[in-house]
Amino acid sequence: MSTDTGSVSTFPSDRKTLLDASWLEQSLDLVRPGERVVAVEAVDSSRTVAEKIRFSVTVEALDGTRRTHPLCAKGHFDDDMNSLHTEAAFYRYLRPTLPVRAPGAYFTGLDVQARRGLIVMDDIVALGGTIGSAHQPYSLDMCRDTLSQLALLHASTWGDKMPKQEWVAPRVALMVELFPTEMLQELLDDGRGPDLSVQLRDADKLKAAMLRTADKPATCLLHGDTHSGNSYRDAQGRACWFDWQITQRGHWSVDIAYHLGTVLTIEDRRTHEADLLRHYLAELDRHGARAPAFDEAWDAYASGFAWGYFLWTITRISSREVVLLHIPRLGAALTDHDTFGRLGVGDAATCV
Repeated sequence: MSTDTGSVSTFPSDRKTLLDASWLEQSLDLVRPGERVVAVEAVDSSRTVAEKIRFSVTVEALDGTRRTHPLCAKGHFDDDMNSLHTEAAFYRYLRPTLPVRAPGAYFTGLDVQARRGLIVMDDIVALGGTIGSAHQPYSLDMCRDTLSQLALLHASTWGDKMPKQEWVAPRVALMVELFPTEMLQELLDDGRGPDLSVQLRDADKLKAAMLRTADKPATCLLHGDTHSGNSYRDAQGRACWFDWQITQRGHWSVDIAYHLGTVLTIEDRRTHEADLLRHYLAELDRHGARAPAFDEAWDAYASGFAWGYFLWTITRISSREVVLLHIPRLGAALTDHDTFGRLGVGDAATCV
């Protein structure tokens, strides 16, 4: 079931109501007419920005048989934060129409005015899934599979098929506005990239590179946050994507550069990125999008690393250990490909 509203009171903002059997019985799409929710069992919870509450519901059918569904609710409970409007809108409006593998959602609540959201979806882990980790770089087979899913997402929304809603508007330039140069410089100097070049630790140059990235024409819908922890293998060993909080319209290369720059070791990326890019382009073609020629695609890819690098520069929520894994990988990619040079970021004062 899905709820669009101007009032947050129509979907739970507290844990007690969320786990109430009567609310779940009335609200979840997986409960068919005449069926009852006869048990709700809380499992655990965790929090980064939003809170994830894992629980199970047992549903009794009309013939008395019972089935149990492992679920995960993602939302803000007992706080005033707003971070899930885009992801809830993705599950409400786009997930049913896209062929990309992602968790099933059984309730999406949207408060348009407050930009709040609530999603009740599959519990990936309880269903046998394995979430990716920066501590375990992807194998080449896994990387090909994740790239195939990104190609499917991109091809399904390529060109005139791109969604035009405001909530998937490009975000790159907006993110530059949200972080004053002084704040960004403090983050670059906080020890997350001590071995990077002076150029890569220059906030003005990074902001200039971001603005040049924002000028890339939008080609399709992007996942937007394609690091190693946002994909998973399902129980059948297939790559899937989740955490759609910053999905947006943008240039395909931003998703691909960010992905290959974080999920592989530096050595594996250097050795295999050209072949992996060819695989992605072939998958685009296979799914009906007209992929660019390799030389054009390579230049776009090589100039696409600033977005991922910026996101891991500004993050203060993820584990510091993960930051210290991703920043060197992305920094090496930026250096190897002279991304700032390709974007025309010389004298930053003339580029911002």
